[in-house]
Amino acid sequence: MLSKKRPYIESSFRAITGLLMLSFCIADYIWPEQRLTWLSLLAMAGFMLLQSGFTQFCFIEKILKRLGLQCRMDEIRSMALHDALTGLPNRVLLEDRTEIAISQATRNSKKVAMLFIDLDNFKQVNDIYGHKTGDQLIIAVSKAIQDKLRPYDTLARWGGDEFVVVLPDQDNLKNIRMIAEKIMTTAITDLLPDKNIQVTFSIGAAVYPDNADSTEALLIQADKALFYAKSRGRNNIQIFSEIQETKHGFLNFGLTTRFAETIKKKELQVHYQPIVNAETNKVTCIEALARWHDEKNGWISPVMFIPLAEDLGLIEELGIQIFEKALSDFSTCPGKDQIKLAINVSNRQLFSNNFLATIKEKLEQYKLTPQHLKIEITESIALDTNKAKNTLHQLAEAGFEISLDDFGTGFSSLSRLHELPVNELKIDMSFVRRITTEEGKIMLQTIVDMGKAMKLNLVAEGVEAEETVYALRLMGVQNLQGYYFSRPLPHKECLQFISNNIQQYSDDGLPFSSREKKAIQG
Repeated sequence: MLSKKRPYIESSFRAITGLLMLSFCIADYIWPEQRLTWLSLLAMAGFMLLQSGFTQFCFIEKILKRLGLQCRMDEIRSMALHDALTGLPNRVLLEDRTEIAISQATRNSKKVAMLFIDLDNFKQVNDIYGHKTGDQLIIAVSKAIQDKLRPYDTLARWGGDEFVVVLPDQDNLKNIRMIAEKIMTTAITDLLPDKNIQVTFSIGAAVYPDNADSTEALLIQADKALFYAKSRGRNNIQIFSEIQETKHGFLNFGLTTRFAETIKKKELQVHYQPIVNAETNKVTCIEALARWHDEKNGWISPVMFIPLAEDLGLIEELGIQIFEKALSDFSTCPGKDQIKLAINVSNRQLFSNNFLATIKEKLEQYKLTPQHLKIEITESIALDTNKAKNTLHQLAEAGFEISLDDFGTGFSSLSRLHELPVNELKIDMSFVRRITTEEGKIMLQTIVDMGKAMKLNLVAEGVEAEETVYALRLMGVQNLQGYYFSRPLPHKECLQFISNNIQQYSDDGLPFSSREKKAIQG
């Protein structure tokens, strides 16, 4: 509400919003083919007028009636307070009803439960069937959930594929979980039989006054519980109070929440590990690696947070952030026309409909070309050859180099490797570290020989000792990566490393001395 101490502002506000409404309605009358546009603007002006108290609306309504337009106060209010697609309450009405439920619960010594509901893997439905089917599914889900609730419960659409349920007059967690489980059964049925789409829910719940003392705090705690539900593999229910009861669960819950917040704020870091030519020691490539520094636990291994991102459905967002940050950093790299930037791409990213168009756009933004970039994919992608071939061929035709990461960990894909337009094999460090054993040498040499036969560039990962460097050179591995040369470096340190490397090594590089050969052979 506007301040009573400045009535001239209030009257001006009402006059302006009134004129806006009148203008939009007249425009709708004259140009009916633009009805959707005028209705949207009319709803906005109507909501502004609602905020001002309605007092100057009567003369406008008379004018509208004379024009023959059926504009009513209840229609404007409904548009301002309900979701356009489902007709469910929107965030404004949700908060209002939650405030009422909390007030009643306080008077009657009851509890209010809030359920944050997420439709699992909804993006895949949009990608496969299109947004129209996605909208149909959202409508079907909203009706199915509503059927499981009491008349005085509130179901609101929070946005996208998320819903919020407010359950007033609750006594204990058992009843709250029972209602959440009823909602979960909605997902088992075929909501769109003609499409044969099976959907599941992740649900996070919080309770007033046990977990929060206000509407805003209740939303935050329920949202945190939802993130924890996703991290547990989705398709499950997590209640904030129950998470707190176990130390292990609460620690995981806290880590999950902070990680999700890091992604939301785009605070992930990118470090870069140089890859050098085995003969010359010159840097040929730098690999972009995601890094997360947790405020409570310090540096968290990617082995932990990458699966967490997949469970939370944040792996695409993580990939996008790393991709953009890496391109931005690489655009300032000295000698960038002589080296490449390697970026790991998840299967989900690779098979998204607009992946190629997106990376081309980003490259152009940072004045880079496909020749600057090396796309690293996991060997598991080769197992799905039919799906992979088209996408990878499009990337290859566009000029991108494709590298198969962690090679050697999935031998079932070897027979189909020749079908993919791969330029490079990165030999997994588990094989490199066994080079000191006779069996390890034989296995490693077999992989190297196969790569040479297929005319592929070879990179050995996990190189940590001088003897390993010499042995890999003798085998014919062209490029080496590992802590022997450098750990993954923050952006500024990596720039300095590359500058020093350019100055230190001439074009001819370091000779492969006879002393090194003797060290291996002897």
